Amino acid sequence: MQHTRGQFGAPSILIVEDDPIVSAILTASLTQSGFSVRQVETGDAARESFASQSADLVLIDIRLPDGLGHMVARDLQKLGDPAVIFLTSLGGLEDRIRGLNMADDYLVKPVDLGELLARVGAVLRRFRRAMPHNTTRDISGWTLDLVRRELADPAGRLVRLTRAEFDIVAALVQAEGAALSRDYLLEVSGSADRTASERSVDVLVSRIRNKLRQTSLGDSILTVPGQGYRWRDAS
Repeated sequence: MQHTRGQFGAPSILIVEDDPIVSAILTASLTQSGFSVRQVETGDAARESFASQSADLVLIDIRLPDGLGHMVARDLQKLGDPAVIFLTSLGGLEDRIRGLNMADDYLVKPVDLGELLARVGAVLRRFRRAMPHNTTRDISGWTLDLVRRELADPAGRLVRLTRAEFDIVAALVQAEGAALSRDYLLEVSGSADRTASERSVDVLVSRIRNKLRQTSLGDSILTVPGQGYRWRDAS
């Protein structure tokens, strides 16, 4: 089966994910990194989409509204030879072993965007398919590097962010102005454990704002009443 290439020959990716926020963030991150990306919400839609237009790599949520991602992966591999990465909230050892026996890699939600790009690159290299080199985001002259996990001002000076702080900034930027709930940001920041609460996100956002206060990004994180937070470009 002939693979459909994106702009400048970049690999094509099919995302099979029924969570609209997760799907939007993954799509934005991969598209801005130079991939040709399309997304569907169900297994049946994935089969139909792939049959009409193949993809180099498929990101599949294991739990879909109309069945398990394992079955979708099996069916797509019969239609062509895509690389497959499972996305799931199931992080147990047995789940990982089962997933890796049926796919090329296995990512546990919430997905770190830098790790996602690194894993996608590693899988595509195994399939001898080139990956775009654009893993950074321009934010009004600032640079957000998703692989190095760095935020630098126009002069190249780094803002020191903890892992959780960086993950929240990256998620908000990737959402392209859409509001993200505190609950979602709690998962993104890796704080979704028994002792964490949505208040933890407010504390993290407050710390980020303090670090950015004296910069041109000082007012970039906006509070959306009743929803959470969103990113406003400083341009």
